[in-house]
Amino acid sequence: MSAPAHTPSSAVPHVALEARILAVGDRVLPYLGPGLALVLGAVALGRRSLDVGEAAAVAAAQGSFSDVVERALSDDPARAGYLALLQPVVAWNDAEHWVRLPSVLAAVVAAIAVYRLGRRLAGRHAGAAASIILATSLGVVLLSRAVGPLALALATMLVSSALFARAVERGNPVWWAVYAVSAALLPLTHPIAAAALGAQVLALVAARREVNLRLAVPAVAVATVECAFFLAAAAIDRADAADGAGSLELGDVGAGIGRAVGWSPVVAALAVWGALVLFRRAEHGQGLWKPVLVTGLAVVPLLAVLLAGLGLPVYPRSALTVAAGGACLAAGVGLVSIRDRALRLVTLAALAVVAVAALATAATDAPQEDWRAAARIAREKTTARDTVVVLPARAQAAFAYYAPGIRTSLVGRGAGVTVVVAGDPVTAAAAARQVVAPPRYALLSAEPAGSRLVVQRWIRP
Repeated sequence: MSAPAHTPSSAVPHVALEARILAVGDRVLPYLGPGLALVLGAVALGRRSLDVGEAAAVAAAQGSFSDVVERALSDDPARAGYLALLQPVVAWNDAEHWVRLPSVLAAVVAAIAVYRLGRRLAGRHAGAAASIILATSLGVVLLSRAVGPLALALATMLVSSALFARAVERGNPVWWAVYAVSAALLPLTHPIAAAALGAQVLALVAARREVNLRLAVPAVAVATVECAFFLAAAAIDRADAADGAGSLELGDVGAGIGRAVGWSPVVAALAVWGALVLFRRAEHGQGLWKPVLVTGLAVVPLLAVLLAGLGLPVYPRSALTVAAGGACLAAGVGLVSIRDRALRLVTLAALAVVAVAALATAATDAPQEDWRAAARIAREKTTARDTVVVLPARAQAAFAYYAPGIRTSLVGRGAGVTVVVAGDPVTAAAAARQVVAPPRYALLSAEPAGSRLVVQRWIRP
């Protein structure tokens, strides 16, 4: 009998084409996470107005470089490194999208670093998965669109941890020295970044039989001493901070943990599974430092916030987002460790659906503080005989950013008073009464400019 027309040789071109597509996809994998971080961070950078914290950071970065750094080291050491990076941007152009751009670039660096670290710990596919999960995490995307040090802190934590992993495996003095420098700079970005050093110390204890302790211990010791000095200075400065942070509450801690996993139960489950996989791969203690490092990057920030919250005002909702580095690393390992192909594809689809839903929900949320609208309302209602009061006092930088031509006062005077109140709208009228002294003035109108910003008009009755 003659052979059928569709001989095996006819399938060779299709197999070769599929192999080429797979090869191209494999080469593109390392760039998917950073590319997504860049796109998601850069989208609509100038759509939302600066909030109180962002405007305060921009105001703190104004002036000459030496003045900004000196003022930051003396008055705000927790943000000294970030303000030093922000100052050249503000000096060049202080538009909303430009002052937020450093955070976008920091998110891109974080995606690159988490890929490098994941590749070293569990292979390139685990690194690529971790990078993509990190780039699409809602908490990380929100950090990348904000003026603030936390995106830089996350990037620094992951870069330092990647250098630590390289130093452990290479074991030469150069890499330990480079790692020591990176770890010593951690608290300059934000105090929470020093949690990465805690994770690295735990990993070094687990790897004590695999590294040259004569090189590793001095490197970690130098970084620890430097971090201790910066943390002490930040704690002293933070003790009497008047930025509105309150005492530690479990609800805020839960929200911070939710942001760390991108509000995705799939990421949380994969992170637990990935950590277990890494622990199971460590045979007789060999390679135990890998799961300890990953778990530490996810857990130590939580312990640090809980410890700091006992005596200092903290913002756990935002600070705990940096735990996304460890959570996404573990989730990436967990995803590629699923052996059943169908289950792996279903899990990947669930990850994508939750991430898209979270990002879409965040994009459609109404702004809490629309200072652009508040400035417009104040300009429309205020006359030359009126005064404008902004409450609380720390919010004056946000108002001045959008209404630089309007002078503000500490108390209400003149024929009418426009009071811009940031915070709970329920207590806005009570806060305004402290500066308008009723019954001299009566409340005429109150217009919202976001869910937590009200512009009130008070006149003489």
